[in-house]
Amino acid sequence: MSNTYTDYVNKIAITVPERYIDVKTGESYSVSPKIVDQIEYHADNSSLSHLVLSALHHYLNPKPVLSGGSAEILQQLADIRAMLENGTFHIQPLVKEKTIKEQTDAAKLLNMKEVEDILEAFGG
Repeated sequence: MSNTYTDYVNKIAITVPERYIDVKTGESYSVSPKIVDQIEYHADNSSLSHLVLSALHHYLNPKPVLSGGSAEILQQLADIRAMLENGTFHIQPLVKEKTIKEQTDAAKLLNMKEVEDILEAFGG
């Protein structure tokens, strides 16, 4: 059953049905008690026009996606999906490869006689 709420000061009335259709999607929804409470409050306080216009503004101008957080996660998921669909992707190694200079510096620290002794002790 529908109810009519009136803002007499601003000469605005709204009839609220039990269900409504989302004009963007065509889906049908029940009117929640929270919506009814807000309509009653604004009708009683002569601000029903402000409620309707605010709701329309937010409906027609959704909030922009904030950078970081969920937007960043969604972008990463889109990148992963693109990689999987294309069938090619490059995984970077976690440890960087040692340069020749780093390898020779490490070899200088070893005593080759000790290395040979250890290898002989273990049968190598």
